Amino acid sequence: MTRGLTQAELRDPAAWRGLLGTKISLRYRLRGDPDHPFSEAIGMVQAVTDGAVTVVTRRGEEVRVGLRDVLAAKTFST
Repeated sequence: MTRGLTQAELRDPAAWRGLLGTKISLRYRLRGDPDHPFSEAIGMVQAVTDGAVTVVTRRGEEVRVGLRDVLAAKTFST
C-alpha cells in the first residue's frame, strides 16, 4: 500500500522525521540542469534536518534533497 504526502507534509521536517526508516519514492527538482530538471530517489529515509531529507537507495547511495526541492513523495508498506 502507498500513501502520497500532502504539499504541507513535503515542507514539514517533523512530518519527514516521522518517516525515518520508511521506504519512500520522492521526485525532486534538479537545479542548474535545464535538460534534466527532475530526478527521483527510491529508498529508505535515513536522516532529516530542518532543510533536507536523506534517502538511502538499495545500492547504498545516499541522496540528500532540500525540502524546498521535493515536488512529490509517497511511502510504501514494507
